[in-house]
Amino acid sequence: MNNLKSEKSSYLKSAVHQPVNWYPWCAEAFGKAKENDMPVLLDIGAVWCHWCHVMDGESYEDEETAAIINENYIAVKVDKDERPDIDSRYQKAVSVFSGTGGWPLTAFLTYEGYFFYGGTYFPKESNYGLPAYKSVLTEIAKYYRENKEAVFAQSADFYQRISDDSNKFSIFNINIKRINDAIKKDNSLNIDYVKRFVNEGALEFKLHFDEVNGGIDESPKFFYFSALELLAWDYIANRDKDSLNKGLFTLKKIAAGGVFDHVGGGFHRYSTDKKWIIPHFEKLAEINAQALRVYAYYYKLTGDKILLNVINKTLDFISGELYDGFNGGFYASIDADTGNGDDGRFFTWTYDEFKEVFSDKEEFRAASELFNINKEGMMRHAGSETSDSGGFRDQGLMPGGVPNVLYAGAYAKDLGGKSYDSIVSKLRVFREKRKKPFTDRIKYSSVNGNIIYSITELIKFFSPFDSNRRKLNGMAEKSIKIFLDAFDKNGDIGRFTGEPGGSVLDDNAYIILALIGLFETTSKPLYFIYAKKIAEYVIKNFYDGGKGGFFDIKHTTKSSKIGFLSHKEKNIADYGGYSQNASILSAMSKLHMLTGEAQFKNVILKSFEYFINEANMLKHNASAYLISLIDYASRGNINIIAGRYGDKAVADFFDMSGKFNGGDKVKGGFNAFNLFIDMNNNALTDSYSGFEGFEKGDALILEEIRSAAAEFGRVKKPLVFQCGNKSCSVKIL
Repeated sequence: MNNLKSEKSSYLKSAVHQPVNWYPWCAEAFGKAKENDMPVLLDIGAVWCHWCHVMDGESYEDEETAAIINENYIAVKVDKDERPDIDSRYQKAVSVFSGTGGWPLTAFLTYEGYFFYGGTYFPKESNYGLPAYKSVLTEIAKYYRENKEAVFAQSADFYQRISDDSNKFSIFNINIKRINDAIKKDNSLNIDYVKRFVNEGALEFKLHFDEVNGGIDESPKFFYFSALELLAWDYIANRDKDSLNKGLFTLKKIAAGGVFDHVGGGFHRYSTDKKWIIPHFEKLAEINAQALRVYAYYYKLTGDKILLNVINKTLDFISGELYDGFNGGFYASIDADTGNGDDGRFFTWTYDEFKEVFSDKEEFRAASELFNINKEGMMRHAGSETSDSGGFRDQGLMPGGVPNVLYAGAYAKDLGGKSYDSIVSKLRVFREKRKKPFTDRIKYSSVNGNIIYSITELIKFFSPFDSNRRKLNGMAEKSIKIFLDAFDKNGDIGRFTGEPGGSVLDDNAYIILALIGLFETTSKPLYFIYAKKIAEYVIKNFYDGGKGGFFDIKHTTKSSKIGFLSHKEKNIADYGGYSQNASILSAMSKLHMLTGEAQFKNVILKSFEYFINEANMLKHNASAYLISLIDYASRGNINIIAGRYGDKAVADFFDMSGKFNGGDKVKGGFNAFNLFIDMNNNALTDSYSGFEGFEKGDALILEEIRSAAAEFGRVKKPLVFQCGNKSCSVKIL
């Protein structure tokens, strides 16, 4: 047994009995390397990663390979889900060095933690145009021994070059006029400029648009949910119908493809082809949280029933497969594999299996046509790939025939119909009998915050009296509780369930967004109190007060000085999701709207200014930043609805607010904040009368709620207290 036996990570636990003498990332490992004058072998992967399983089986579980590693290296294994800070830095190093990245990531470091060689997957024997891993290990060890001085000098120089943030802001890229146009003399954002900036980002995305399949014209094909949300905002801000249409077209193409799990709901990781057919079969909670949110936004804008089918089935997947109904909280991921070499087998279907499910000839014909099932299968000649960074899978011949991926194609219009539901229901019963892939039951703050935030965005579609709203709120509240129960007195939400400390910026950003969402959907001030406290902790520990922007790890941390961790990253590029700075800026914007406090406005504007030139270069690759910019600049109204539970006028208000254009009684547009106060709920109304730590004037939203309650007491009728632009007005519902 190696040094991983006490680790929490499922990926690290899976390697406990490997003959490699693994260490987790720790000072001890690098100290051992220095003491023995040995290089460090760094493996970064994930428990859901197919090619990590392959490399584990071929090399790290092989005694001969392990002997070479143990003799020549100190071996360190990292879970990219557990330590995104380590992964992001060494992914950057390997990508710059080799031109490719992905998992498994294989990096060779000095005992100082500096990178000097690496790649992704290395095969046991020479294959895929790659050398055999044993020969790589032997040659790198030999090179290190014979060229030690050069290795240390070159690796340190490489670190300095790729960590130099000044390259982002060289004189050739700086556009002073862009900063001056964005920030007015009164230190406010120029809304007209921001609208143009959003339109520029959307136009740049559309320049690369796949007119046949939607999305970016590339293979492999990624979702880019932040860019699709940007297209929606371009329609909202600039009334660009082409942006809305292209976003809707893409979402419907994705919904019809094999990247969407028609049987179990939810999304696989991405598509290996241009048509959204053959996916990387892993199902990550983070991606499904993004999908739920973006599909909900487009449904609000269009009312398209195909989107509604995706929303319902994704919610079924999240609440059924990812949700811990007993304790609360959401699991991190579901693997693609159920055994060696069966990548995606749980999710795919042979022709013979379809005949077994649908014994009736007409039903078999309908099901086969709907999901494009054929005898030849579609994965036999798909080629191969060598890391979880892209490419096709090679399933080869399997028992029962060649597997098919379910995709609707020409029958996309039938998604969510009675025939579709009937076919899917029968397939689900059959699939439930199969051995299921591994579920990683680790509960990360960022993942849980992301899902809860998305659920609250969906809850807003329902009346406060709707049973669906109560059910979803219950699931979200139960899930946030396990994090708040372990809330650090200083404000650190932590990385894991029940463990304060160790959080990265994303953890805090999404927990804040989740709390603000729960404040809006439950009206409980406790969530607002927590959100504000965490935000103040983030400003103190993650914010760069000198330049603006937020570091991905705490600048106050003294223990993370090994190698590339000594450099604290600030970025707005959307790599696989929404950038951390964009997410925290969205959270800060919402808190500024609710509190009116200068501490939030100051960090927002300074950060927007710091990143604005980088965003100009990145365009749609900084979509989340542009979204946070327009969300802040087009600040929606706060609508406090005071009434009694069951009031028809209140239900009508929420029904109207669920529609994009709203009506005379709904102000604030797409991003309005609607909070219902049940005046018959004494426990709720009493909670606003003097919450500990919040005296009169400490937060605008609390004062506005008290004013709305007082007005209701005067008129005795349901009303909406509308606040925006530093003033409030009252309308009787």
